[in-house]
Amino acid sequence: MNIADYVALTKPKIIPLLLMVAFGSAVVAARGIPPILTLTGVIAAGTVASAGALALNSYLEIDVDSKMRRTRSRPLPSQRIVPASHALLLGLGLLAFGVAIAAETLNLLATFFIALGAFIYVPIYTLWLKPRTSWNIVLGGFAGSCAALSGWYAVAGISLTGESFVVAWILAALVFVWTPSHFWSLAVITEEDYSAAGIPMLPSVLGSAAASRYIVTNTLLLIPVSLLFAIYLSGIGLWVYLLFTVIFGAILLWTNLKLLRSPNKDNAWLAFKFSSPYLAVIFLVAMIAAVI
Repeated sequence: MNIADYVALTKPKIIPLLLMVAFGSAVVAARGIPPILTLTGVIAAGTVASAGALALNSYLEIDVDSKMRRTRSRPLPSQRIVPASHALLLGLGLLAFGVAIAAETLNLLATFFIALGAFIYVPIYTLWLKPRTSWNIVLGGFAGSCAALSGWYAVAGISLTGESFVVAWILAALVFVWTPSHFWSLAVITEEDYSAAGIPMLPSVLGSAAASRYIVTNTLLLIPVSLLFAIYLSGIGLWVYLLFTVIFGAILLWTNLKLLRSPNKDNAWLAFKFSSPYLAVIFLVAMIAAVI
């Protein structure tokens, strides 16, 4: 048994960004470092539950992965893990353990959003939306939003009204609106793969040029959504947040416009590679601004 192959099932490159979103939301809610037990619960439960959901995604997409050049060398389609049911058991076990950690260390609402994120990602996105509609990643993006909500409510408690409600859902909306620009850029790069696998990602349905227009439009929505968080800030924190958000939003838009002018794989790669640190930077700056 190769442990590295089992780790690969959990798609570990995705998890750090989800943790950054959850951790950042928790720090913003606390306007400082949250209690150590809460912070440990957010990180541990988020890591383990996300790993479980991603392992289940790997199991459910064996056939799809086997048809795509980008993914056919993964452990399951390449049959480095046999039988495939090992991935199913790993995913279910990690997901159950992650939710159990949340239930033990966090409040009910934070636990609910960790479980809801996994539910949206696995049965809703992977099984239902992804094979059926080119808007799959738009609707499925709420799975990432649940990371922000779990981090926020782990600190803020069960409050569904007032400023706490508004700011929590601004952070969730930021992740939700960011998701299409990020994944459509990747889908431009892998357009032929998705077509071969029969997955109706937007670029494989409409073509790269049309998808690029949607990416630009989505980013033009993302930038004002990111600025909404400023209502939570004052003083120097407000100006720090606005400065970095405007600069990084402008750079992201520039990469998207470059893709729009010439919708090729090199420009799509540039847009995709910048969009990941964009979200991480916005949440990092939000944490700093909220604390100062």
